[in-house]
Amino acid sequence: MSGFPKTVRVARSCVSVHIDDVRFRDGDALVVGHRNQQFPEFVWCATEDGHHGWAPETFIEMTGRASAVALRDYDAAHLTVSAGESLTAREQVGVWLRCRNAQGLEGWVPVECVVEAPED
Repeated sequence: MSGFPKTVRVARSCVSVHIDDVRFRDGDALVVGHRNQQFPEFVWCATEDGHHGWAPETFIEMTGRASAVALRDYDAAHLTVSAGESLTAREQVGVWLRCRNAQGLEGWVPVECVVEAPED
């Protein structure tokens, strides 16, 4: 998929199982751990307030062996979606799309759960 934002339709329902996702703001200091084996675009990050989780490596700049600074705001929240639902895909990282639903909620959705909606 390319050319964002774009409209996509949910082909397969997907329920978010994440409860306490990592969030950070542009300029925040982070501790960085290992790379995700399944999704190599993501690295394990921890914020100064103790939250941790996976974040796109391109969203951070390494400042030391295990330290980094955030290059932009990020929220790892996943979005629960239902088959047939229309979403606005805003960006893509690997096999994940950052989407917004009709209620204005945003979160990450697996690419495999959506199809591009036909243009009107």
